[in-house]
Amino acid sequence: MSVLVGEIYSYFLPFLHADIVNHPAQRLTSRRPVWAETAPIDITTQWEEDWLSASVVSQHLVCDPTIQQPGFDLPRRSWTLLNRFWTDRGLCCANLHKWGLAASELCDCGQRQTMGHIVDSCPLTQLDGGQRLHKANDDAVTWLKTTAATALSK
Repeated sequence: MSVLVGEIYSYFLPFLHADIVNHPAQRLTSRRPVWAETAPIDITTQWEEDWLSASVVSQHLVCDPTIQQPGFDLPRRSWTLLNRFWTDRGLCCANLHKWGLAASELCDCGQRQTMGHIVDSCPLTQLDGGQRLHKANDDAVTWLKTTAATALSK
């Protein structure tokens, strides 16, 4: 099977290469071939402009959208949990109640349990200096793996 694929590839490659280097005439005006866009595009600049013009929840937490964010090198479970806190879309009681998956939206402390409540105001789970969570420093990662994971598992 791989011999057949190799023969097909070697047969069609020169034709494909010729089409890309020496553009054929455009037959239909409705088509937009790859070579029709001849102006070079700076992807990084385009991404930054799109990011700044979009209305994104917690956009202020990302200074430069073109670089890997703090905590990107964490294990997947921790990275996912960190992102859930950043976007306020975690499996807290308020969201579970809203989705019809929990009977109550209250935390063990008696207040409404949101992702922000777990980090900033809950006396049982509060992270001292909650903004450290967004920098994903060692204290925040330890809190994330222990306290936050325990609070959300109830």
